[in-house]
Amino acid sequence: MSTHIVHILQHGSIIGVDRGCLTCKTPNQEEKRLPLSDILAVIVAARGVCFSGDSLARLLQHDAVILHCNEKYQPIGKTIALSHLVHIGTFESQIKCDDILNAKLWHKLLFAKIQNQSFVLDLLGKPHKIKEYIATNSIDEGNIARHYWSVFFSQFGRKAPKTREHQGAQNPVNGMLNYAYAVLSSILHRSIIAHGLNPVLGIHHKYRFKSNPLVYDLIEPLRPLADLILLHYHKEYPRREIETFVRYAAKNLLGVRISFDGKKKFNLISAIDVYISSIANLYRFGDFKNIKIPTLTGVKFED
Repeated sequence: MSTHIVHILQHGSIIGVDRGCLTCKTPNQEEKRLPLSDILAVIVAARGVCFSGDSLARLLQHDAVILHCNEKYQPIGKTIALSHLVHIGTFESQIKCDDILNAKLWHKLLFAKIQNQSFVLDLLGKPHKIKEYIATNSIDEGNIARHYWSVFFSQFGRKAPKTREHQGAQNPVNGMLNYAYAVLSSILHRSIIAHGLNPVLGIHHKYRFKSNPLVYDLIEPLRPLADLILLHYHKEYPRREIETFVRYAAKNLLGVRISFDGKKKFNLISAIDVYISSIANLYRFGDFKNIKIPTLTGVKFED
């Protein structure tokens, strides 16, 4: 199983392949090598990085995702392989899915996200109102989001942003969140394609140019995991900026173990595959009972 996220942070790096390994040559440094089969994703955040045609082809053949960032570590694009397997039944069912099923699924995803957000705020030990929304089964997404971020951001003192910024975030806390979400979405995107789902066909979000609505929809319950990793980072390195966070986030995302029922734990890659497989089966068979959505209850970070 692919288990490594490779960061390219040195300007002028040259990426190639040799005898089943990805190679990275940087000025005045020894060549670095890693088996292609071990690579889950490659994250590029440096100027003048050159990939050979063979290296790109071999990475995509191994289902690795390449995430492109600008100099401020803001994600700006992804390179991902075309599906090797066409799941005709899954694809046709996804196309034919009615609005009622999608609305029901979207409600279930949002509810799982809110439960995970409540778990994050519980860990902070601060009072919050999200449990009231859970108790009433009422999802007022806008108000819940404003309340959640007001409590969450209060942990960052002078660095705390006044509001949640998405693209082009200027506040470093928002920048770190956006980076963690992008890494998470790349892993999710990879699994969506592997299970025969079309990322352009969303559940709630609609297609726009250069967008993948299904990725945006299915990442919702997992966003609080990235939030939790940022809290851990801030606790360990309160004065460090995003340059340190990029490696910390990838390492902890791969090391985290989460569950679906608070009992049996899976590493993140396996958990996402189980999650996406259950969504694909929902489209094919319409059975909500077997949907598996990751929960943060009992989450564990490996040392």
